[in-house]
Amino acid sequence: MDSVPGLEKRPSCYDEYRSSLEPKYRTMARDELHEDDYTREPALAQMREFIAKHPQIVRCRTDAIFLLRFLRFRKFNVVAACETLERFLMVTQVARPFFQVDPEAQEHLIKQRLIVPLGRNRQGNLVATIRFGQSDPKTITPEHLSSLASLLMETYIYEELYQVTGLVVVVDCAGATMAHFGAMTLPKLKIMMTATNDILGRASSRFTSSSCPSMRPWWRTFALRPSRQSCSKG
Repeated sequence: MDSVPGLEKRPSCYDEYRSSLEPKYRTMARDELHEDDYTREPALAQMREFIAKHPQIVRCRTDAIFLLRFLRFRKFNVVAACETLERFLMVTQVARPFFQVDPEAQEHLIKQRLIVPLGRNRQGNLVATIRFGQSDPKTITPEHLSSLASLLMETYIYEELYQVTGLVVVVDCAGATMAHFGAMTLPKLKIMMTATNDILGRASSRFTSSSCPSMRPWWRTFALRPSRQSCSKG
């Protein structure tokens, strides 16, 4: 049984990283994310030092798989990975209803199958669908959908494969009405897009079809995987 990761920002000792990646995905991580046995440990050490010395961080995971989530997203740019971790910790506290992860409290939402993992595609991505148009806009809020997406992410993001290959999410608008879109106010959209672009990572987009009110049917598909953009502070 796996142990529960600790939240002590300065633990007496740190866990030792052991890769679970198949050789081809180790090669992908090396070629696309600049990760290898020589870059990994120094990067982890720098992130742990950042956490230990940060005056506003009181509790935070420091286990390797948690930190690699941010390092891989930012292609082992340590400064950018630390900035992303900082934003992650801030937004999940400030906008907690959008990022609450509590399977027991969310059981009634899970049973509605509004967000469904579909399995792995040929490229190794996890594919999931958000059945946006099937939610009841009178009872299901953007906060509910966002928290379900967070539950999905937190369930799968610590599988190393998906940290390297990423996630493909299909937003199905079949059955959506103006009430669904009216609930997406600008402040709520801003929070959700901040999470998508800055925290989860959005690399590419494409559009296919489904149904939307008073407009041509469409579906939206986007890939959540390590950012292709180099990031720097400032």
